Amino acid sequence: MPGLNLTKTEAAERAAVITQAAYAVELDFTLPGDEFRSRTTLSFVAAPGTSTFLDLVPTSVTGIQIDGVQVDPAAVISDGRVALDEVDGPTTVVVEALMPYRNDGQGVHRFVDPETHETYLYTQFAANDARSAFACFDQPDIKGTFTFAVDAPAHWVVVSNSPTPEPTLVAGASTTVAPSGAVGVNRWVFAQTDPLPCYVAAVMAGPYAYADGMLVSTKGGIPARVYGRAQLADHLDAAELLATVQAGLELYEDVFATPYPYEKYDQLFVPEYNLGAMENVGAVTISEDRLLFRSRPSEGERENRLNVVLHELAHMWFGNLVTMRWWDDLWLNESFAEFIGTWATENVTDFRDSWVTFGANRKSVAYVQDQLPTTHAIVTEVPDTEATVSAFDMITYAKGASALKQLAAYVGEPAFFGGVASYVKRYAYGNATLAEFLAEVERSAGRDLSTWAHAWLETPGVPTLSAEVVEAPDGTVASLDIIETPAAAFPVAHPHRLTVAGYTHADGAFTRAWEADASVEDGSIAVPEAVGRSLPDLLLVNDADRTYAKLVLTETSVATAVAHIGDLTEARPQAIVLDALWHMCRDGQLPAARYIDAALTALPVMANSTAAESHARTLVTALHRFVPPADAPRLAEDAAERLWTAVEHAAPSSDLQLQLLKAYAQVAHTSDQAARLAALLDGSSALPGLTIDTDLAWALVQSLAAAGAIDAAGIDAHLATDDTAAGRRRAAGAKAAIGTVDAKRAAWDALAHPDGAALNNATQYEVGLGLARVTDPAVLAPVADALLEDLLDYYLANEGFVGARVARYVLPVSLAGRVPGIDAKVQAWLETHPEAPSVLRKVVVESLDEMRRALEAQQA
Repeated sequence: MPGLNLTKTEAAERAAVITQAAYAVELDFTLPGDEFRSRTTLSFVAAPGTSTFLDLVPTSVTGIQIDGVQVDPAAVISDGRVALDEVDGPTTVVVEALMPYRNDGQGVHRFVDPETHETYLYTQFAANDARSAFACFDQPDIKGTFTFAVDAPAHWVVVSNSPTPEPTLVAGASTTVAPSGAVGVNRWVFAQTDPLPCYVAAVMAGPYAYADGMLVSTKGGIPARVYGRAQLADHLDAAELLATVQAGLELYEDVFATPYPYEKYDQLFVPEYNLGAMENVGAVTISEDRLLFRSRPSEGERENRLNVVLHELAHMWFGNLVTMRWWDDLWLNESFAEFIGTWATENVTDFRDSWVTFGANRKSVAYVQDQLPTTHAIVTEVPDTEATVSAFDMITYAKGASALKQLAAYVGEPAFFGGVASYVKRYAYGNATLAEFLAEVERSAGRDLSTWAHAWLETPGVPTLSAEVVEAPDGTVASLDIIETPAAAFPVAHPHRLTVAGYTHADGAFTRAWEADASVEDGSIAVPEAVGRSLPDLLLVNDADRTYAKLVLTETSVATAVAHIGDLTEARPQAIVLDALWHMCRDGQLPAARYIDAALTALPVMANSTAAESHARTLVTALHRFVPPADAPRLAEDAAERLWTAVEHAAPSSDLQLQLLKAYAQVAHTSDQAARLAALLDGSSALPGLTIDTDLAWALVQSLAAAGAIDAAGIDAHLATDDTAAGRRRAAGAKAAIGTVDAKRAAWDALAHPDGAALNNATQYEVGLGLARVTDPAVLAPVADALLEDLLDYYLANEGFVGARVARYVLPVSLAGRVPGIDAKVQAWLETHPEAPSVLRKVVVESLDEMRRALEAQQA
C-alpha cells in the first residue's frame, strides 16, 4: 500500500511545513488479547494552508479530534495515514486507537516467557514503526518532545527515554495480563524528553530484573541500569557493561567536546530481537538472544558485545543528538558508530586488536557485498522507507567505517576529531547531512575533501591492491610499485594511506624485515624504501590494514603463505593473509582446496578469536560452494579430522580449544566424526578444561542432526533439559537441520505454511539457518522448487527484516554445481516476478550472483 511506504519526497514536503512537534502518548498494556490502547495528543505548528498526514497503523481507531473537533475516522484514515487537511498554525490532534502487538521484532513486540508465562514488551521503531504504537510524523527530520504515560500490571517495571519515575496505583483497576490471574494496575508518567526523532523513542515493559549503577559525566552523575528477564538476572554482567560505558563516556565526552546529552543511560536485554542493539535515547535495547551469555562465550563474542555497547553509546551524540535528515545518511550514523566503537574498544577495553577483529569479520563481509550486482555507494539514494531494509548492510556499516578510518588517516586524527566535535556542537538537537559533516572536517583540516568524498563515499565497488616487484641481478628488489585496480564497473582511483611490509621466513618463523608508509593517489605509487632489500618471502601492501581494498598476493607470497602460515602467529598479518587467500578463493584466483589447507593450518595458532571464528565459517562456505562437488566429501572428511587433531592438542580451557571444537562441529559429517560429538554430549568422553555447557550442548545437537546422528525424538529429549525460550528456538533449528529431505520440507512448511500464526522472528531465523545447514548440499535439491515457488508468498507474509533475512538463509546457493540449471531457475524467478518487493528481489539477485561465483570458483 502506498501509504505504508513513505517516500523521500513526501517526507521532505512534510518536514517543510511542520515544526515544534510535541507528543503526549498514553499506552495501556493491561487489555486482554492481542491489542493495547494508544492515545496520542500531538501538538505542532503547521505552515498556513497545510494539508499533510500523520502515520498510524492501527487495528482500529476509536476517536480523532483536530483542534477539539471530532472527526469521523473512516473519513480521514487510509493505508496507514491520517489525513490532516487545511491545518494552519498551532494545531492539536488527538488520536485514540487500538494497536496490535507484534511478534516480528518491530513496533511493540510481545514475548510470552514459556517458563514463567510472564509477558515482556519492548519497542523497536526504526525505521518507521513508531506508527505501530501511536500516531506520529514518522520520519527522522521532524523531531519532537515525548511525554509517555503507561498503564501496566502492578508487578511490571516500565522504562522509557526519560528517568524512570515512581509509579502510582490506578485505584480500582485490575488486569489479567499476569500468570497469577487478576493483579492491580500501575501508571508510570515519564517527564518530557528533549527533541527526538520518533525512531529512537522507546517504551519497554514487563517484570524485568535490573542492576543499578551510576555513571560519572563531566556534568555530574548519570543514573544507569542494566535490565533483563527475571530468570536471567544472574547473566546480566552488569558490572562489565557499566564499566565499559563509563570508560566510553569519558572518551566520547573528550573527543566530542560535549557532555553526555541525556539524563540517564539504561541498557536492556530483550528477547527475540532482530538487531544486535538499538540506540534508543537513554534506553538502549540489546539482543538477549545474541549478546546475553547463559554459557561461556568465546573471547570474540565478549569483544563483540563490548564493541556493541560502545557503538550504541556513540549514537547518543552521533545519531540522536545530531540526526540525519533522511535515510540517505543512515551510513553516517552507522559508519561513524562502527568506526568509533571499534576505535574505542581498542582504546578502553582489554581487546587491543579490535581493528584486526573488524578486518577479519565486518570489513571482509563488506568486500563480499561490495562485489554484488546490487552494490551501492556508501552515500546512496534511499527513495522510500521500504528501501531502508536494504540500507542496513556492511557497505553502510563496515565500508563506511573503513572510509572514515581512511579519512582520519588522510587529514590526521586531531583534525578529524576536531571536525566531529564542531559538527556535534553546531547541529545539536537538530538534523544534518553529509555535506554539513564534511564541511566541519574540511574547516578543521584546512583542506578540500570533495575528491576524497567522490572516490570513497560516492563510488561503489572494492578496489584491489597488488604489487609489481622487479628483481635486481643480485637477487634484491630493483623496484616495487603498489598498484590499485578499481572495480571494473566503477573505474575511480581512491586515495590510500597504507603501510607496506616485507617479511622473511626462516627457521619456522616470520620476521618483518622492513616496512614503509605509502600514499596511493592516482592508482599507483613506487616504494623506494624497498629498493636494495632482499626479495620478501611474504609481501603485504596493506600491512597495517589501514585501507579498504582486497589484496592480490604475489605468487611467492601465496606459496609462502599456504606452506608456512602456521608459523605466522602475529594477529594482524595472520588475519590479513588469510583474508587475502579467502577472497582470492572467492574470485577464482586460488583453488578452494588451497585456501582450505591454509585455513586448517592457521586455525590452531590463530591469535584473534574473531578471526578464528570467521575463517571457521568461511572454511565451511568454501567446502560447500567453491570446492568441485566431486572433491567435497573427501576434503570435508579430511578437514574434520585435521580439526579434531587440533582440538585434542589445544591448551585446556583456552579460547582456541572452544573455537576449534565449534569449527569441528560445523564440519563433522561421517558417523565416526559424529560419534565424537555424541560422546562429548552424553559425558562418556571429555576434553580437558572444557565444560559442555547449555549453549555448547545445543551446538553439538545441531551438528548431530545435520550429520544424521540424532532424530526429532532425540532433540525433544535434549529440549527437556533446557525447556526455555532459547532452548525451544534451538530445538526448532536442530530439527530443521536434520539431514533428510523430509526434515527440510517440514522446515520450509513451518516457515511458508505455518499451522496458525507465523513463527516469531527469532524462531524463524533458527529454522531458516537449520534448513540451510547440511553436510551434503544435495539433500536440499528436492526442496529447491518448493522454495522458489513459495518464496514471494512467504516474503509478503513476513515483509521487512524477517522476510529478507530468512529468504537469504534458505535460498539454495550451495546447490550450484550440484543441481544442473539451478541458477537458471533462480534467473527465471526474477524474470517472472518483476513486481516483487525490491528488498526480496535484491536478496534473490544476490543469491544468483553467489551461485554464479561458486560455479566459476569450482573451475579454479
